[in-house]
Amino acid sequence: MLLVLIFGGSIAEAQQPATSGSQPSTSSEPPPADSVQPKNDRIFGVLPNYRTVENPNIRMAPLSAKGKFKLAIEDSFDPYAYVIAGAFAGYGQTKDDPKSWGEESWGPYIKRYAASFADQTSENIMTEAVVPWMLKEDPRYFRLGTGGFFKRTGYAVSRIWVTQTDAGHRTFNFSEIMGAGASAGISNFYYPREDRTMSANLSRWGVMVGEDTFFNLLKEYWPDIRLKMFKRK
Repeated sequence: MLLVLIFGGSIAEAQQPATSGSQPSTSSEPPPADSVQPKNDRIFGVLPNYRTVENPNIRMAPLSAKGKFKLAIEDSFDPYAYVIAGAFAGYGQTKDDPKSWGEESWGPYIKRYAASFADQTSENIMTEAVVPWMLKEDPRYFRLGTGGFFKRTGYAVSRIWVTQTDAGHRTFNFSEIMGAGASAGISNFYYPREDRTMSANLSRWGVMVGEDTFFNLLKEYWPDIRLKMFKRK
């Protein structure tokens, strides 16, 4: 809640392109430090799409620390986040995982719901805010937008391992890999003892990275799907 008060506000307020590749800015004022591309749509009308830069021809201004935390907070407390946490909690309930929490009442479900919500929130904070701020990496997804299916799919998957710095250079995606790993480590504070093993932590890390890979694919192709299905750019 404290982070919401500090970094709150709509992410749309912080979304402005730096300069267009075809029309250089004539203003002497620098672009806002926490500007990102305007984003008013949701993937299939549901999934938050805060971190996508859809137009590959627009050079974006780097995000400030405040801008990065805004992204993480918006992602973490979007209405969709509560639904997804419930789905993961329900899956854990059916699998009786963690086993020591049981499966016969609302009590175990509430524990699993809280753990699922904590998992996704800590991952968002680590991968979109804390590590990008510390290492000066950009947590946004920059679409390729052109080329064949295999080229674009390969690009989307590779963005799990490759990102760009605040200065616009390519670099290893420490934010994703280290951030998800840190989140998996944080989960040891609230999971029961049997789920604090190396294999359990690696499993949670793998799920987080796998989810983000899937979302990269959605972000890459959503504008094409939106145009095809809804006839709008």
